[in-house]
Amino acid sequence: MESLRHYLHICGVCRVGGYRISCARNCKQTSSIASKRQAGSTTTRGKKTVTVIDCNSTPSSVFRRRHPEDYDIVSPATLRSLDHALGECYPSQSKQLPRKNSKSSQPSEDLPTPRPSDGPYRFNEINIQMLPESLHRHLFGAKATASPSPELVRSALRARKELQRRGLLRAPPAPIADPGVRLPRLRGADVEEHFRTVGEEQSGPYRALLQGLAAAPEPPPPPAEWQLRVGWTRYAPEEPPLPVPFPACDALVLDVEVCRAAGEAPVLATAASPAAWYCWVSPRLAAASAGPAATPPRRYSADDFLPLESEPATGTFAPGVYQRPRVVVGHNVSYDRARVREQYWLERSSLRFVDTMSLHVCVGGLASGQRAALRSSADAEPEDAAWREVAALNSLADVHRLYCGAPLDKAARDLFVTGQLAEVRADFQSATAYCAGDVAATWRVLAKVLPLFLERFPHPVSLAGLLELGGAYLPVGAAWPRFLASAERTYDELRAESRRMLARAADDACALLHAHAYCRDPWMWDQDWSVQELRLRKTAPKKRASGTDGAVANEDFDPDEWPEKFRNLAATRYQLPAKRPLLPGYPAWYRNLCDRPGAEEWTPGPARVSTGLQVTPKLLRLTWEGYPLHYVREHGWGFLVPREGREGVEEAEAEDAAAKPPLTELLAMCPVVAAAGAKTRVEEGETAGEVESVRREVQERLGWASRRGGVDGTASAAPLWYIGAGVRCGASVGGCWFLKLPHKDGAARVGSPMARDFLGAFEAGVLAGAGPGAARVLDVGRQLSYWRNNRERVLGQLVGWLPAAALPRSLRAHGAGLQLGAIVPQVVAAGTLTRRAVEPTWMTAANAKPGRLGSELRALVHAPPGHAFVGADVDSQELWIAAVLGDASAAGIHGGTPFGWMTLSGSKADGTDMHSVTAAAAGVSRDEAKVLNYARIYGAGPRFAQRLLQRFNPALGDAEARARATKMFALTKGRRVWRARPEWAAAAEDAGGARTTSALEARRRAQALGATTDEVFGAPRWEGGTESAMFNRLEEIANAAHPATPFLGGRLSRALEAAVSVGDDDRFLPTRVNWVVQSGAVDFLHLMLVCMRWLQPRARFCLSFHDEVRYLVAERDRHRAALALHATNLLARAFCAQRLGLTDLPAAVAFFASVEVDAALRKDAHHDCATPSNPHGLRRGYGVAPGEALDVYKTVARAGGVLRAPRGASAAFAAPSARTMSAFTKRKHVEREVLEDTLQVPTEQQKVVRVLAGRGNNLHEVEEPNGARYLASMPTKFRRHFWIKRGDFILVEPIPEGDKVKAEIALILTHDHQRFYRANGCWPQEFEGIDATKEVKGEEDLFVNVNRQIPGEHSSESETDSDDDDDDEEDSEDKETNDTEESDSSDSDSNTQEE
Repeated sequence: MESLRHYLHICGVCRVGGYRISCARNCKQTSSIASKRQAGSTTTRGKKTVTVIDCNSTPSSVFRRRHPEDYDIVSPATLRSLDHALGECYPSQSKQLPRKNSKSSQPSEDLPTPRPSDGPYRFNEINIQMLPESLHRHLFGAKATASPSPELVRSALRARKELQRRGLLRAPPAPIADPGVRLPRLRGADVEEHFRTVGEEQSGPYRALLQGLAAAPEPPPPPAEWQLRVGWTRYAPEEPPLPVPFPACDALVLDVEVCRAAGEAPVLATAASPAAWYCWVSPRLAAASAGPAATPPRRYSADDFLPLESEPATGTFAPGVYQRPRVVVGHNVSYDRARVREQYWLERSSLRFVDTMSLHVCVGGLASGQRAALRSSADAEPEDAAWREVAALNSLADVHRLYCGAPLDKAARDLFVTGQLAEVRADFQSATAYCAGDVAATWRVLAKVLPLFLERFPHPVSLAGLLELGGAYLPVGAAWPRFLASAERTYDELRAESRRMLARAADDACALLHAHAYCRDPWMWDQDWSVQELRLRKTAPKKRASGTDGAVANEDFDPDEWPEKFRNLAATRYQLPAKRPLLPGYPAWYRNLCDRPGAEEWTPGPARVSTGLQVTPKLLRLTWEGYPLHYVREHGWGFLVPREGREGVEEAEAEDAAAKPPLTELLAMCPVVAAAGAKTRVEEGETAGEVESVRREVQERLGWASRRGGVDGTASAAPLWYIGAGVRCGASVGGCWFLKLPHKDGAARVGSPMARDFLGAFEAGVLAGAGPGAARVLDVGRQLSYWRNNRERVLGQLVGWLPAAALPRSLRAHGAGLQLGAIVPQVVAAGTLTRRAVEPTWMTAANAKPGRLGSELRALVHAPPGHAFVGADVDSQELWIAAVLGDASAAGIHGGTPFGWMTLSGSKADGTDMHSVTAAAAGVSRDEAKVLNYARIYGAGPRFAQRLLQRFNPALGDAEARARATKMFALTKGRRVWRARPEWAAAAEDAGGARTTSALEARRRAQALGATTDEVFGAPRWEGGTESAMFNRLEEIANAAHPATPFLGGRLSRALEAAVSVGDDDRFLPTRVNWVVQSGAVDFLHLMLVCMRWLQPRARFCLSFHDEVRYLVAERDRHRAALALHATNLLARAFCAQRLGLTDLPAAVAFFASVEVDAALRKDAHHDCATPSNPHGLRRGYGVAPGEALDVYKTVARAGGVLRAPRGASAAFAAPSARTMSAFTKRKHVEREVLEDTLQVPTEQQKVVRVLAGRGNNLHEVEEPNGARYLASMPTKFRRHFWIKRGDFILVEPIPEGDKVKAEIALILTHDHQRFYRANGCWPQEFEGIDATKEVKGEEDLFVNVNRQIPGEHSSESETDSDDDDDDEEDSEDKETNDTEESDSSDSDSNTQEE
């Protein structure tokens, strides 16, 4: 039994010859083996699960008595056959097996014994915990029990050895508890079949409609004349024009036009269906006149937009269109969708939008270099000819020329861009014909590009994901206009303050003109100090015929009326010049900052001064490491390092006096080490140690003592003693060395040291100014940076405010004062080569930062009353995708490569996660290492890593940065190795070797053999690095003839396929590698969107922020939606794993780390988002309380562990024995919720009340602080575990529709809750002093209901708790399918015991 014992000792579980062999206990000896009999099996071999039982804890006789029908003892012959089978798979292992009872039979320290996989937890061969058995079987079906091949088992052993060699393999941490999530029954045999079925259900009807449109190459002929009639008009062939409320067809192509001078609301639209044309005219266009142009409105109602699903005078959907699949096609259709009336309503219908521009990007998208080449007017390179034939820019004209071979006339577009509304009305026929021409062009493009898209993206989830992304929706309320006003007011105040301080600095610098003091100023010496003299006339000019002089032509006063002491000046007024100069006597640089009198909004003084001017850093007297900043046109901004001694003096004297820096003042203010002959001097009697102390002192004064870099350049370029961040460029200025400021892109010139790239240098004190005024100006500039860059986009957001008729019935009760509107983000569903969605404002919105004006943008999107946002951030999405690709390819198990293991099991605490490992290798912080890791995975090379290192540490020289980058890449990516093919191996050995790490050497050896490199050597592979397996797999996919994503099988753009780019010598290889990871992440997002729509069809998709998703749900469904998001992550990752051949999933990545449930769209539900424009934060400023951040255990406790089954018989819940959370588990979650997880202030709707008495049927009479009394119901999750005593305090939520029962218990308040509420000022004053002396600690504070039987060792695991159903009318169909739930009606009054 040597092979059997050895393998069980090492791997814990295996499958050989159909047997699944595992250790039931982590025991040292094997005493008995039992075999579980499968129902209906007729053979012994091939249908057994063999389990090694620990005789000390479970003797075989006891085991058989407990399970007499399920198990029997395996005979010695069976054991020998199993041992023989294992010996064939591992012949070398059986020889190395330590003998029984020998010292070496103990678990080896360098090869940890895996956890057993037979108990409540499952571990794979390298100690990574996997899904619980019930979820595993549920997701992977029959594939979950398939036997692995011998090759796969050998791969697992190799993976263990590799992890052990790198010191990564160790005992697993504490096991992850089963959260008890119950999943609905899948729509197929396994998760892969499930997603294909669900994706087809969601996208199939729309695909059929699109194919119906594309079947006709052209739309029907347009009408000869268009009628100028308000609303929609239908034009069918051989029929008169007919007014209609909206196009009632199921599929149409739409184009909407906006007159910029009249605002952002639509003025004209045309649409075409297979049967007719349609035209929509706005009331403003029909009523436009030739008079003065009307002022564009600042506030738009949803009724200002065109209807597609409702009557113009109603606020509800037209009968028969709400649930009927309908599709609208357009080019950049998100622009048209933002002008559709119903898209601003809170309810979403079954209408979907398809963007032909997104379809084109998927089929023929471009890399950034290709896009620049197409826009360039230069002649095309020969190697670009191939991809130019299948690629085009994204405009409708370019796309139409590519697919249809004909140009488009877009000249009439200027009428809408620059013309007035009256001009559009006057040329109505031409404007409408232009709009209809775009519709026809979009139709022709769809007919060409749709078949290509469906061929290259065959999985139905790809189309379903695009349809869902096209429905982004952001509700806003009264807080939105208030935010805009506050941000603008604060922006104006801070900008005015900055200008006042800069103007004061300019006035102070202007005073240096006296006595030529500017010549001695280290900053202002090089400015233009020339002045204009006021030249007076010596003689009075001759009077003109009009009797007036030009200089005083407009005098409106009489000198005789002047005061006596000023009358003598009247005789000299004729000496004034006819054209008076601006500020005579002031220097030229100061005059450039001032406006001339008479200008619009003229103010005296330097009104033009701003932080973007070239003179501003000098006015603020900025220094870098203590040296004054200086600007040289050829090199940009840098700083001056003065030379001491005769060399500097002689060079300064040789310079022109007007351009000579003040060397004496520079030497007095700057940190300088005396130098002679470009070498540090050691004066007589001075020791080398003293010189070194001087060097250290200088470094400390430089501010970069902890960031020493290499010294490059020659002695003439900079002093050798200088060790700082300056970049040597070989320039000198009048006895000073000139060193460039470090740029983030390496050798590029710095245009302004006030840019945001230097914010870190400001905060570190490396870049500083003289005096507090400079520091304040820099601080204001930092506060204004975000709003200055995003102001126009934010203010230009198109908000559609809903009229009262369009409000849902549940919101009309809030009265006429309720303001509810929406922003329809103009999301391009596939806007990049990797198919990432693109939107310029919201998808790039940063998280709120205390020092950034307007950065709370996202947090000011608030859910309507009775609704909540639910969302999550996918944890390290791209890292996991890259890791699982490498694991599946190289090892066949999760975590089988070093990179995969670090991603799944690496710990930040002990430095084994990939970011910590990279930080140690590159000598950077962990946050900086994270940037390096993602850049490397996205395809960046050592040169880019070198620039990043120098950006993180500007003191690094080129040599040291290059060395660190090389070391990091050798550790992570490894070395590129060329190996000879088997048929050439012997010949290659004779020619110099069958293996090489140099492409040049491989080419030389191939030439020596008279062949090409590809003939002699296989494709190069990475070896020796922690990420080598991952990069080998990524490059294998990227270099395929037809690269496709590993999950949904989406193809790479035709412009970048290897067949087209073969002559580029891997010019686009980094782009293709990046595409594999990024496009795989898009597949993952599409899977999540499809799964979430299946689980929560009522949840409305709001937006996707890179790796985040946010949904809007009814507040009563918020916890169920949060649980659905957790399950979505589980199902999407399980699908990805199965597509790669891995029929399992690690428990660590199965669920989100946190799901945010919040009333605002902020990233962190507990972040108050205080900024300069929101100084009081969300809670005090806008009344938005902190939300909830729920892990899967908290979510299960709040939602009851049950997901609502989708409607329909096919969506019934799975068998309860596999998916039901036990009562014991649920009680644990509820106790944790009450004791630990709810120490947060109550929301505005929640109230603290006192229990007066129990009234039976889980009802309690409660009293508010004001004395009001009513009944409150206890939710199901509390009924079986706790009781409530008279005098207890609870937290309740109101039931608006309640008559007698007016509230529901949200939380049972312990003394910890009461102390927390008092500390935060949330405890009612009326309840102070009541029961204040009572102190209860530990579990006595829990009021555990001991009258309920707690399931023990002998209880059935299929027992479940009933689910709380607070929406009986709407969810009645769900109850019919949820046959595993118990009825709540049988609960007795014993749940409400009184004391």
